[in-house]
Amino acid sequence: MFELLRRHPLSLLLVLLLHGVLFAALLLNVSLMSPTSTRAAVEIAVQEDIEVIDAVAVDAETFDRIEHEREVAEQEQIAEQLRAEEERRRAEEQARREEERRQAEEQRRREEEERARQRALEEAEQARREAEEERRRAREEAERRAREEAERRAEQERELEEQRRREAMEREQERMAEAQARREAAERQAQLDRDLNEWRAQVQSVVQRRWRQPSGLDASDRAIVLVRVNETGRIINFDIESCSGGAAFCESVRQTMDRLSSLPRPPDADAVRGGMRIRFEPD
Repeated sequence: MFELLRRHPLSLLLVLLLHGVLFAALLLNVSLMSPTSTRAAVEIAVQEDIEVIDAVAVDAETFDRIEHEREVAEQEQIAEQLRAEEERRRAEEQARREEERRQAEEQRRREEEERARQRALEEAEQARREAEEERRRAREEAERRAREEAERRAEQERELEEQRRREAMEREQERMAEAQARREAAERQAQLDRDLNEWRAQVQSVVQRRWRQPSGLDASDRAIVLVRVNETGRIINFDIESCSGGAAFCESVRQTMDRLSSLPRPPDADAVRGGMRIRFEPD
């Protein structure tokens, strides 16, 4: 190293001169700046020193390349001082960073506690709002159910009233229909009775015309014949139920019925299904 210093005295003087200027500027900045700014200036100065040294080294290397083996020599003691200063600066920077980290951590802790407190307040407020909303919904639901129940009961009452009205109307209609049916049945029965009476009169007239009355009949002679016909009036069979006259009278009745094969068509076959009775009486 001393050999390099002997070989490059100009480089040594240049380095010393630059360091003197830097230290003067550093002292001037320290007197003008705040403590925080002073530390920043020192850092900048140290960095500039390092950069100047590096620049000198680069220049020396360039000089060595130009002048064939010229190299920059660096004084060991200056380098040690610079390293010590750098270590001190790093220690101060580390302490500053630690303090800032501690303060930042403390600030984060306080902020986290505040956020936690705010969250707790918000959660409590949210729980209160939710409980209030739940109570409101429950109240509205109860009111809705009460309205629906009232409407349902009212609807049931209306339906029951409508059902009672319909049933009363149906009963009245059934009564009127039954009365109408009875009237119609009575009318039909009356008409059937009239038709049957008319038919019986026709049958009696036909039989009376076909009957060949024997002579010597007594006014008290009587005969009742039960005759059965189908729906067309054809005679199915007959039965002389009673004959209170003489033999000739009774025989004339039987012969008359034998000669008859049919009678006038009955108005209702069911009405004469049991047969009809024909009277035989002398004129």
